[in-house]
Amino acid sequence: MDANLLIDHHPITSPDGPDGVVVRALLTIAGTVPANRQRAPLALSLVLDRSGSMGGHRLDAAKAASVRAAERLHPDDVVSVIAFDSDIDVIAPPARRDAQHQLVARLQQIDAGGSTNLSGGWLRGRQHMEQAQGLLGTLDGSSRRIVLLTDGHANHGITEPSTLVELARTARAMGITTTTIGVGDGYDDALLRAMADAGGGNSWYVERPDQAQDVLAEELGNLLSVSAQGLSVTLTLEHAVSVFAMHANWPSEQSSPSTFTFDLGDLYASEAKPLLLELFVSAAQLEALSTAGGSIATLRVAADVLLDGGGVEHRAVTLGVAATLEGQSSMVPAVEHAILLARAAQAREEAARNQREGNAERAQALMQGMSDTLASSPLAADAEYGHDLRSQESDLRVLGMRYAEGTFGEMEAKYQMQRSHNARRGKRQYDQRLSRQSLEDPAATPNDPDAVP
Repeated sequence: MDANLLIDHHPITSPDGPDGVVVRALLTIAGTVPANRQRAPLALSLVLDRSGSMGGHRLDAAKAASVRAAERLHPDDVVSVIAFDSDIDVIAPPARRDAQHQLVARLQQIDAGGSTNLSGGWLRGRQHMEQAQGLLGTLDGSSRRIVLLTDGHANHGITEPSTLVELARTARAMGITTTTIGVGDGYDDALLRAMADAGGGNSWYVERPDQAQDVLAEELGNLLSVSAQGLSVTLTLEHAVSVFAMHANWPSEQSSPSTFTFDLGDLYASEAKPLLLELFVSAAQLEALSTAGGSIATLRVAADVLLDGGGVEHRAVTLGVAATLEGQSSMVPAVEHAILLARAAQAREEAARNQREGNAERAQALMQGMSDTLASSPLAADAEYGHDLRSQESDLRVLGMRYAEGTFGEMEAKYQMQRSHNARRGKRQYDQRLSRQSLEDPAATPNDPDAVP
């Protein structure tokens, strides 16, 4: 587990508050696959929505993706498959992969049915993962995960979002994590993201059915490259230091006015995890802090790290956010780039929310304003970051035009929400898996959620 911290700062003056300095901190945590380590077997429960709306291409794609995921499992991994509509069907009970001789044939026989008993399917998956504990053996570092794939709202069984989220949280306390995959434009993206956050897993979006295979492959790849479990970061502020902005959207708890703990889930060798913060120090406190020569805050990174050769060890490292704050600005390009991307992500999310509420004018203004901000950034001409910012600026400008034209619907809103989520979680590479065609050609973007080009 490697934690890297970059810091810069700039003074601010405000007619509505005290003058001071904003300190920007970009923490990036990366992991590696332990050398010479026997991989601990994992347990996976695939919970597939087979309600009526999943019929056709969607269900076919979900089944094909599940087959491909099952084929990638090791013989001693544990797998189960559940299909749900208003009823819950166990397609394959939990067993080691090499004992699941009829798994592929049973997956291919799943047909579409009726309503969406999401809670019933998920609860059966949790039951299977409880049973899997006895099948995994004693090697430290094993994972148990429910992967829930659905295209609709929970309308049968337990339907209250807060209850579903709490169920996922309770399962995580038992060592069972939850990943959610939403398909098309009809599912509740806020609920699925909340379940994944509470469950310590990932939240994915599948716009077209043919993308399900890539998403499940990504999810399984993460599970196969776990380098640490239960990753958390605790921010502790010194006296008179406050939070100016939190750009990462990791689940967090505030245990005191000066202490925040962020839950980053498992750490994968295939994916570094970022935490981006802005802290404020008032001008009245600058001299005292500089004289003390200490830190304005600390960041404590902790996780259960998988060791070379086997075993798990709890490790923690504490990093100080320095208090040497000169009057002039000190800009680190990597931090500025991260801040701009985080603000663009927030603008995308706010614009999509306004579009859902029928306020296209506000959505257009947000996109235009953020596009102008990116275009005027000193990094726009930077050799390392300029191309990325110009690409973002162009995309936001076109989005603004389309908001103004009123050509956006719910599928586009979900797409922008997912892109915002990806940017804040350090998962921008996943944007490529969405494979959406250029926004400059509206006719090229499929309107049919079942369309498979």
